[in-house]
Amino acid sequence: MATTREQAVEAIRAQAERDAGRSALDFLTTEERRLEQCLLEGAGLTFDFSKHNISLDGFAALLGLAAAVGIENAIAALGRGDIVNLTEGRAAQHMALRGGGKDEVRKAQSKAELDRALDFAGELRSGTFTSSTNEAFTHILHVGIGGSDLGPRLVHDALSSPHAPVDVRFLSSVDPDAFERATSGLDPATTLVFIVSKSFSTPETSLNTRTAISWLEAGLEGGIGRHLVAATSRPDAARALGISDDRIFEMWDWVGGRYSLWSCVSLSVMAAIGREEFERLLEGARRMDEHFLQARTSANAPVVAALTAWWHRAIHGRQSWAVVPYATHLRLFPGWLKQLSMESLGKSVTIGGAPLAVPAGPVVFGGEGPDGQHAFFQLLHQGREAIPVDIIAFACGGERRHRNALLANAVAQAEALLSGRSEAAALAELAAKGMDDEQARALASHMVMPGGRSSTFILGQELDAESLGALLAFYEHQTFVLSVLFGINAFDQFGVELGKQLAAELEREWMAGEVGQHDASTKALIRQIRHYQGG
Repeated sequence: MATTREQAVEAIRAQAERDAGRSALDFLTTEERRLEQCLLEGAGLTFDFSKHNISLDGFAALLGLAAAVGIENAIAALGRGDIVNLTEGRAAQHMALRGGGKDEVRKAQSKAELDRALDFAGELRSGTFTSSTNEAFTHILHVGIGGSDLGPRLVHDALSSPHAPVDVRFLSSVDPDAFERATSGLDPATTLVFIVSKSFSTPETSLNTRTAISWLEAGLEGGIGRHLVAATSRPDAARALGISDDRIFEMWDWVGGRYSLWSCVSLSVMAAIGREEFERLLEGARRMDEHFLQARTSANAPVVAALTAWWHRAIHGRQSWAVVPYATHLRLFPGWLKQLSMESLGKSVTIGGAPLAVPAGPVVFGGEGPDGQHAFFQLLHQGREAIPVDIIAFACGGERRHRNALLANAVAQAEALLSGRSEAAALAELAAKGMDDEQARALASHMVMPGGRSSTFILGQELDAESLGALLAFYEHQTFVLSVLFGINAFDQFGVELGKQLAAELEREWMAGEVGQHDASTKALIRQIRHYQGG
């Protein structure tokens, strides 16, 4: 008889109780095959799961959960293009955008549209496609928000060169200062506005689009049609702005916004980095797709990563998860991952609508490694709550002294989280510095670090387009597996909508000088805003 989900979870809880009081340092010392089983390879990246406070028996119990919930079948369904977004009745075929998965129809559809976007981006890079004043475009203003902004912005920041033939500015916020900053120093005559909006009804993108069009019209005497390009599933709405069909690129309802960076959504990035680099990004992601679809469960890096994350959240109630890339070019990575994880896993009911027995998505935070060490690592090392950490580093690239210093910090932080510092070690350290016994005993407790803080170490050879693609796809797949483990839908985001609906109504009321039905605090805020505005 097959093990049920409930039985598998109970077996995991029982194993966690047997392992209580032990840590990864203990397991590393006593489990002979630990490194063999906890060091995995996938798409050119190395994943070290050995520093998690999970025994090999614990990992075996987690694999039992994977079998009980049908992880292999779920992965196969995703790869085939089945409807996995059940609340919206859609497939989730982001793998098809990069030629991955087994949905040949959508792969061909994606490839055709990708080639259109890459060809157009090539014309922008070469200056073949010119502005209404017959000048080469020097800048692209990329207008989008959420998945239409975070992914492309990350890839551009990671891979673009200061010497790119086309510079990209990103605009997402409706803060007036954001528009001023995004267009500062730009000439409308040599600026292309790229509007990324699946529905063409996202309020922030719609407002920024209208402002950008007004900016173009004020700076150009002739028509602005050649200055507008769109990626959307609503070509009629794009045409209404005067955008011709050859500059409208298609988005599909079978790809969620936060999974769409592999498509024409990143046209601005293509113009900045070129066809070859963008195709290498896709190739890296495709290699991770192959690993995800083909590797056995125990050697499947996204699956094992999801199982460890589920363990920390569901078994030990860890509310947070830190992600720390030791790479300046990945400084925007935590922001991208926040949306991917928290929008996908921030749910409180199962796919069937029943309340979740345990919380699902954790709070994701992080930052670039060296800066993070001087910001939030104090909490990681000595805070009361243990927070699992992903550390990302690359072995090669750049000047060797700086690279080795960076790597030493990354590896040392993982070791320090694992080993900690005992009170005896602190006393010995203080004594070695010449401090008397009474002072040392008063200070030593402040220097204790409990250790046993779990981390995953992800190591690549060098950060380039291919390794970046593999890394991003790895986290996409980990997120999907986590959704299966929790029994939730990773592909809807109804929680995004209510606040926007209320904002639209509030804006209408302000313009009309009305006050609608609101709670007392909201009414007080409205009154104070009007007071500050002189109304």
